[in-house]
Amino acid sequence: MINIGKKNELTVLRKTDLGYMLSDGKEEILLHYREALKELEVNEKVEAYVYTDKENRKTGTLVRPHLLLDEHGFVEVVQVLESAGVFINNNSPKDILISKDNLPYDQEQWPVVGDKIYCSLKLKKDTLMAKPLNRFDILGLHSKTAYAEKEQVVAYVIRIAMKGIGLITKDLVYVFVPNTQYRKTYRLGEEVLVTITKMLDGEAYGTLNAHKEILMDEDRNQILEYLKLHQGTMPLTAKSSSEDVEQIFQMSRKAFKRAYGALYKEQLIDFDEQNTYLKKL
Repeated sequence: MINIGKKNELTVLRKTDLGYMLSDGKEEILLHYREALKELEVNEKVEAYVYTDKENRKTGTLVRPHLLLDEHGFVEVVQVLESAGVFINNNSPKDILISKDNLPYDQEQWPVVGDKIYCSLKLKKDTLMAKPLNRFDILGLHSKTAYAEKEQVVAYVIRIAMKGIGLITKDLVYVFVPNTQYRKTYRLGEEVLVTITKMLDGEAYGTLNAHKEILMDEDRNQILEYLKLHQGTMPLTAKSSSEDVEQIFQMSRKAFKRAYGALYKEQLIDFDEQNTYLKKL
């Protein structure tokens, strides 16, 4: 039996107008000339990767795909189709779908073309499908890599949840970043530079926040920009609640108070019980 998604040892039976007919002794499939890589001889044995074409017919290629059935690895997104999901490049004539059922409900969290996802291939009714690995799958890989505290590592978003986001590094280490440790929204497959905060049982924890000094400058400028765009008035003070701060700025109350204090020390703002005012210099 010729297996879809795997490499099969097959024999060249004959040439046709379109390509070579290959067989395992029971079944025949077509190998297009462009997928042969070289001229083949009748009775020559080849190792062909088998996939299904648009008509769902088994078809072969001698080009090595990025992933075989039940293998996993990084693959690149090449197309986004809102009604179906996203397609990844498997280095084969037919791109492979990640169903929207295996993607976040919020399409703004879907990967875009060029993003990389760590996937495995599965077979569903003779059709190859790709599926992102989850946290437990990645931990099950038992990566031996250990990172030092404060080490910066390139990683890719593999999971988005209420309490934080999960990343996978090129060393196949799972990194959890709590939602207090990033300031923007992320999408599946997005490349990030994460700073490791600790390692525990093969799993890492990290932050996507910049150093406090850099963040404070960004926060300070964000508050100033808001004041300038709102006639120098802001309905927040250092005593405002976290909910009120987050409603206007994407920052924690602690970060807001730090930047707010810096502005006050620089004598750029003043305040009363309810509002903050930009001083006229």
